[in-house]
This record gives sequence, structure tokens and C-alpha cells, in this order.
Amino acid sequence: MCRFPLRILFLTLIIGVILSFVIFSDVDVQPFKMSALRYVNEAEFINTYAFFDSFDNATGVNDFIVPNIIHFIRFRNFQLGFVDYVVLKAAMRNHRPDKFYYHTDVKDAKCEGKYWEWVKKDRELWSRIEVKYLELPTEIFGQKLSDGWGLFHGSDISRLRILKKYGGIYLDNDCFVIQSLDKYRKFECVVNWDENQFLGNQVIIANKNARILPLWLDTYKEYHSDRWYYNGGERPTVEILYPHPELIHRVKGNFGADTGVSVSVYKNPQMDWRRLDIIHLLMGHRSYMDPNFNKTPIFDENTIRTYPYPFGEMAREVLDLPHP
Repeated sequence: MCRFPLRILFLTLIIGVILSFVIFSDVDVQPFKMSALRYVNEAEFINTYAFFDSFDNATGVNDFIVPNIIHFIRFRNFQLGFVDYVVLKAAMRNHRPDKFYYHTDVKDAKCEGKYWEWVKKDRELWSRIEVKYLELPTEIFGQKLSDGWGLFHGSDISRLRILKKYGGIYLDNDCFVIQSLDKYRKFECVVNWDENQFLGNQVIIANKNARILPLWLDTYKEYHSDRWYYNGGERPTVEILYPHPELIHRVKGNFGADTGVSVSVYKNPQMDWRRLDIIHLLMGHRSYMDPNFNKTPIFDENTIRTYPYPFGEMAREVLDLPHP
């Protein structure tokens, strides 16, 4: 039987090791990282996601393409009132976003006052709060905003700019979240657009690259300072959505934008409010819309305990207060 001398075998082994080192020394081998095994970071996905004419906003996609951030705008006032606190708690309890971004023009805004202190005691909620400075717009495309409605028109403009920057879920400060909104995070842009109505901008859920956002802002090139909702809802509906309804996922009714829905939470004890995803409370209009306003002009942690209409039940539920 032929055998290689032991010395030759050993020499062959040494040569093989040397050759392997030479061959692979020029290969850029990256060290193993655990991060390579995790899912793609959502923010990274959002930044690179592009929409094309073929995107189907009726069916959406399988993955989330809207970051789980809820945006509130607080111009000129950063104090948290009781209803603000209830709205925040409802969004946390029923949807559970990763973050709440409070955008405000109040410089050096501080989370002070009774209801901010309540938020701080809820560690899980408090850990998700971020405050971001945002100037109140005074003009758009060289046109001065309305003297009387500038605050509101500035908010209409700012919510679109915020969504273009971050993406996420914009809510008016009096929008009460009832169900998880995750099912809407698989669409390019989602708004409430009831039959024979203009779109509602109280709730906008959008990817930062949603095609409608720059188009919506462009409608302000013809800004009507004397009309409350012309640029906020009327013009984008007529000029964008009538010819191109495919740019959004259309919600009919479930965002509670209809005035009749808002009024019902203050006067209809039999209202089936749980079937909706969100209700716009129209809190700033209660004084003339709510037939029972004089009986309970102010909501707080005391008056809400015995308030007999649906908003009382809604608030007590998220605050874990006993029902009367």
C-alpha cells in the first residue's frame, strides 16, 4: 500500500492553510451582526417606499407603511385640559402608538399643570411623549393667512407639512380613538370622505410620500382667507379627489366626522358609539350644538362621573372610573 510520508502530509497541510489565507484576505468579510437578523426598521422602509400609479388604496399592502406615530398640534397653548387628557388616554388605550408627537409654537414648552402631572404618573404613556417646536404659519405661497381664522388655517397647513416630514396619524385635539387604527396603516393615505360631503381633515393617516400631500398643499396657491374650510376640505375634494379618488383609502363614516355623530355623544343615550373607529367630539362647538350644555358646561374628573350621555361613558371607560 502506498503511503505519503508524514512529513509530506504535514507540509501539504501548511501550504493549504497559507493559500487559503492569501485567497480570502482580499475579501471584505463583515463581522456578524445580530441586527442583520431583525426586520427592516420601519423608518428606513418608509423613507425608501415610493408610490406609483398602480398602488391600490382600496386593498392596501400586507405590511405597515405608515409609522405608528400620533401627531397633535398645540398652537399658542400647551396646557393640557381634561378633555385633552381623555383623548390622549383613549388613543393610548385603544390604539397604542409608538410615539405621540406634540407640535407647538410655545417656546420652551413645559409639561406642567394637573393633567400633565397625571400623564407623567403613567410611565408607559409618558415615555411615548415627545414635544417638537413648530412655528405657526402666517402665510402660504406669499399670501397672508386670515386675521380671524389664521390659527385654524395655519393648523390645516401644518398637519400636511408634518405628515410630509414624518408620516403617521394626525388627530385633531378632540378626536376620541375607539378602535385600533393599525388596519389603516397599510394604505398610502386615509381620510374620512362621506357621501355628498367634502373630505374631513380632522383625521389624516398617511405615509410621508403619499401622493396627495403635495397636491393638497398646492391647492393653497389659491388661498381663500375668507372661507373657513375652502382649502382645508372643499377644494382638495373637488380638484383632487373627484378626478383622482384612487389617491386615498376612503373611509365613510367610521372616523365620526359627521356633525350629527358629534352631537349624538352629548344628547343620545342610545348611541352605538363603539361601532366607530374615531369620533370627532367638536368640543369647541359644544356651547351651541349641545342642547344640554348649560347643565354641564365644563367637563372634568368630577362632572364626568355622572354625565348621562355617551361621552360620559366613553371618558369613564378610558379613565377606569365606575359607572354611575
